[in-house]
Amino acid sequence: MTEQTPTPVASDRQDRKLFRQLFFRQFQLLGSMNYTRMEGLSYGWILAPMLKKIYPDPHRYLQALQRNSQFFNTNQHLAPFIMGLTLSMEQENASRDDFDVASINGIKVALMGPFAGVGDAFFYGVLRIIATGIAIGLASQGNPLGPVLFLVIYNLPSYLVRYYGGVIGYRLGSRYIAEATRSGLLGCITTAASMMGLMMVGAMSASMVKFTTRYETTIAGQPFVLQEILDKICVGLIPLLLVLGCFALLRKKTSPNRVLLLLIALGFASAAIGII
Repeated sequence: MTEQTPTPVASDRQDRKLFRQLFFRQFQLLGSMNYTRMEGLSYGWILAPMLKKIYPDPHRYLQALQRNSQFFNTNQHLAPFIMGLTLSMEQENASRDDFDVASINGIKVALMGPFAGVGDAFFYGVLRIIATGIAIGLASQGNPLGPVLFLVIYNLPSYLVRYYGGVIGYRLGSRYIAEATRSGLLGCITTAASMMGLMMVGAMSASMVKFTTRYETTIAGQPFVLQEILDKICVGLIPLLLVLGCFALLRKKTSPNRVLLLLIALGFASAAIGII
């Protein structure tokens, strides 16, 4: 008796079911948006049923769910590509004991920044403006096709990118991830992604965290401006110290809510004594 192998049709049918499930669930990417993990919780929820099929063992499933519920933030139109790639890597991890699990989040971190820039620029800076311009031109003339065309022009490319992005990401991963692991390329990508992630944290700390002191006094007849002294030492020194302090607290398993309360208390105390 010859051994029978699964037909490609069955595999294709399963893949199409996976792509449809991913497409419909990814619309909830902003469903639990928060300032702790941004889109991370929704990302894990979207992949949950697919991860459960990949990992029948409850312990490994929970590990995968936690791994895919970490901080994540990118353009929601291009996110399905990363989701498809993630699923492909999770399947590789489930079938290989020597797979580098850290590379899964490494790839996510490496892609979410560039994808956010490209996706926001195209869908919000180009496509939405074009669709709005056409719709306003027709609507101002009393043409009811104005809002209809807006929905079609804006949403049709979005839906196509969302669906086929997941397809391409999944198939790209299944084709190249194994080879990238064997050649060592995936390890290099993981290292580069970690470096890029740290650079992004540093850039966000410098641009988004604001803390300027207004404390001034006179010493030996000369004005003493604390902020000028701090800027000469290191521009953005206090925001840097605040970020590092929060990072240290979070590493010690301090609740993010407690960290926020500490920052609020620090702000009130600093304002009360005239530092800010």
